[in-house]
Amino acid sequence: MDTQTQYKIFIENLRSKELRLQALNDLKNLLNFTSPTDAMPVIKNVGINEIFKCLNDSDRSHVDLSCELLKTCFNMFEPEEVVRNYITYIMYLLRHENPCVRQLAIDVIYKVFTSSPGTFSFPQHIDVFVAISQMAGDQDVGIANKAVLITSNLPQDTYSKVLDEMKIILEYNSSCKCNAFEIIVNISKKSNELFEVCKDHGYIDFMVSELETEDILYQLNILELLSQLTIVPYGISYLIKNGLFKKMVQKLQDLENNPLKALLITGYIKFFGTVTYHYSKEVIHEYPMLIEFLLKSFDEVEQTIFPVVLDTLGVIGSTIEGKLSMAAFGSKYTLAVEKIGELIRNSGTDIKTRALYCFANLIDIERDLKKCPADPRVTLMTREWFRSLSKQPSSVEVLFGLCKNPFPDIQFAAFTLLDAVCQHHWGEELVANCAGFIEFLLDRNVDLIKQLKEVKYDVIKRLSMSTAFDANIIMRLQTYVEQGPFYSESQLQVAVEEGE
Repeated sequence: MDTQTQYKIFIENLRSKELRLQALNDLKNLLNFTSPTDAMPVIKNVGINEIFKCLNDSDRSHVDLSCELLKTCFNMFEPEEVVRNYITYIMYLLRHENPCVRQLAIDVIYKVFTSSPGTFSFPQHIDVFVAISQMAGDQDVGIANKAVLITSNLPQDTYSKVLDEMKIILEYNSSCKCNAFEIIVNISKKSNELFEVCKDHGYIDFMVSELETEDILYQLNILELLSQLTIVPYGISYLIKNGLFKKMVQKLQDLENNPLKALLITGYIKFFGTVTYHYSKEVIHEYPMLIEFLLKSFDEVEQTIFPVVLDTLGVIGSTIEGKLSMAAFGSKYTLAVEKIGELIRNSGTDIKTRALYCFANLIDIERDLKKCPADPRVTLMTREWFRSLSKQPSSVEVLFGLCKNPFPDIQFAAFTLLDAVCQHHWGEELVANCAGFIEFLLDRNVDLIKQLKEVKYDVIKRLSMSTAFDANIIMRLQTYVEQGPFYSESQLQVAVEEGE
């Protein structure tokens, strides 16, 4: 019996409730052992309508099997052929009450989007786009996540209609609304034109207004999404011009009297840290209270906020503009830097590591040299900041000790700070005058993990071009560089033996 005849018989059997389960299994086995070349004409000729009817069966096992079977059928075709031949069926699947059916449909759409995005067009497939966008509010997380991905990458001319229809999600729970906001942010970042579409539909203002909610997690999610929006100039410009940014600054200040301060403060600090990183001079000049709030946070009894304060201060201070702007706060900033040094010396592993990375960002000048020319003020400031790390023993001796710390996380952070210090001539001189530091760096017998060997190599490469060392040390540093980060004495021994 040929494939088409068998397929027809099994399809007929689906009409009988008693034979349905067996028929579904028979069809599944038949297609699994039939090549796409042979199966495609059979599926086209006989059809899949009876399989679709099984999706409404009261027996869950029949529905699950039908989903598997339809997936097998669709996989026989190229993605664009599935859309061309079965778009009406797919629209039905997208609206189905059963999540496994909706998952099947959105998987098909996603596959087409990733392999042949030109298959969909506007306005021909606008109903598909609208249905997908509304699935961002699906209770099934897997379905909702795929809907967010697809809707974030639709043809530009579809968004006016899609965003209008997607507003229904704003009536759902906070998780669904966050999915809608994520789509809005993803779209807005693409161009000013698309941002205007999102703004005109009221999504941006609605996002900010939702910060008035008492749902802490929801607020934090909104702040995270808004921080991504502020990265683009037109995003932050809109928030400032319309007074929305000022409202958020006020909310940060009002946290002083909020019993939920400890939970909310991290989100607001991260948000304003991201904004300040991108627009240091403008934001700090207009809203100095943001930096004052950050610096004052080091006096908090509640130390759970230290990780985010350290990370944020490090992000802002990683740019030349950020360094100069924060230094303008005088003793307030100096005291904060001293507090970071204290955390490096006396804290547990997590805070110590974060404080080291923060300090490294404050000292580092290379990552921002492409944006700003070298500034002699920064050289003087960073030297004083590093000195504040410790008075007795000296800062460089403390750093030397941290580079020898047995915990890899601390050691890596310490080497990162060392690399930042060695970007300055004053730093190279400190290392040169610290007894045993260079010998430690040149010692290949020190047991280090791969990443540490690489960062140590970068430091030595930097020092090999320094004028702070005598000719003998420079020669040893250059030899180390020539041999590479992973060279070992055993390699030398093998080379000698082969030479003999």
